[in-house]
Amino acid sequence: MIINKNKRIEREKNTMKKITFYTNPYSRGVSVRWMLEECGAEYDVVPIHFGKEMKSEKYLSVNPMGKVPALEVDGKVIVETAAILTFLADMYPEKNLIPPVNSLERGEFYRWMFFALHLEYAFMDKFFDVPSSKKKRNNIGYGDYDTALNTLTEFLKDKKYAIGNRFTVLDLYLTGLLRWATFAAGVLPKEGMLADYMKLHGTREANIKGQELDQELAKSMGLD
Repeated sequence: MIINKNKRIEREKNTMKKITFYTNPYSRGVSVRWMLEECGAEYDVVPIHFGKEMKSEKYLSVNPMGKVPALEVDGKVIVETAAILTFLADMYPEKNLIPPVNSLERGEFYRWMFFALHLEYAFMDKFFDVPSSKKKRNNIGYGDYDTALNTLTEFLKDKKYAIGNRFTVLDLYLTGLLRWATFAAGVLPKEGMLADYMKLHGTREANIKGQELDQELAKSMGLD
């Protein structure tokens, strides 16, 4: 009962926070949009065009890197997709999208979320045909594309969810990454175990709604 009361209090606090979402519908912002919908968050959207607008002085005051997505919460800005997703999972504890703090599953979550960042670099290497070498493998965190991909494949083998017995933000992040690697970069096959995992979570209602909202945003920005 105390736990439920605390979650209710947190939920009420979150409805009072002002959330502004800076995004482009053809960016990593699609994963943040999905997460916002999973959380049932109320938020304003600021569309940002690639090019001059994203590198403008006005937007650089939000994110000095000149990239989207960015999330502003009560005047504080959070950038980097994995950071935003993890923050939102903690911000909406009643949604149970992240293991509890101090639990062993939370430690496992951190391990695989941080691994996924390396995995993205490995996918990029494959996409841009970056040559590997013994020296590079010995010095770079993920080793090489094959090592990183095999590690993920073994981790997700025979699993519906990455951690525990329910959907978490880690599943969301991995699904977005696999979707990019499969359909945008073309470095992963469209069939197989990883594709099945990606397709399973892609059917979630929040993801479908997020995609619909991004399609509408693209039209309003003249991108469709």
